[in-house]
Amino acid sequence: MVRLVQWIDRVSEWSGRAAAWLTLGAVLILTYEVIVRYVFDAPTQWAHDTSTLLLGVMYALTGAYGMVTKNHVGVDILSTRLSPRARATLDAVTSVFFFLFVGVIFWQGWRFFDASFARREFSLNNQAIPIYPAKLAIPLGAALLLLQGVAQLIRDVYLAVTGRPPDGREVAPSREPEPGTPQVQTTPQVNEAPVYSVFRREDAE
Repeated sequence: MVRLVQWIDRVSEWSGRAAAWLTLGAVLILTYEVIVRYVFDAPTQWAHDTSTLLLGVMYALTGAYGMVTKNHVGVDILSTRLSPRARATLDAVTSVFFFLFVGVIFWQGWRFFDASFARREFSLNNQAIPIYPAKLAIPLGAALLLLQGVAQLIRDVYLAVTGRPPDGREVAPSREPEPGTPQVQTTPQVNEAPVYSVFRREDAE
């Protein structure tokens, strides 16, 4: 089980890092377009669509990478106040919503790609640019995200049952501070450096 989780993590990390290179490709294409358009007055008909498709593919394929690296936005008002074991239990129970949502993306994404492939869809601006390969990234990215969701569910269930993670990863403790513990508050201000103030919990109440 540990090897399965670690293998899924490696797949997610590899796919995310590989897809990130598409950003560089889009930047180079747009740079070329700017040069030929404004320096040589010879704009292309393919640069805009190609760069848009590359960035779309990159976005679709990096969801699993964001999940394994804990970079997705989450609402943690309740979960951060729980113990690691209770938090894992909550995550395991609520993961049903994740699988339903991503499952629909995979299902509809495949239909979206299949319809595009059936009619060999091309760009309206340039018939030499096929669109259906880029649309394949939608179900593929959803499949990677579902796979990473399975790995996370295994971690959560194992931690909820045994009290320790299956792969030895450190579990973040609850963020709720003990009474009387000094805290550091950061108050960013516009066009100014952050202002730091140290205070005790009871002083702030």
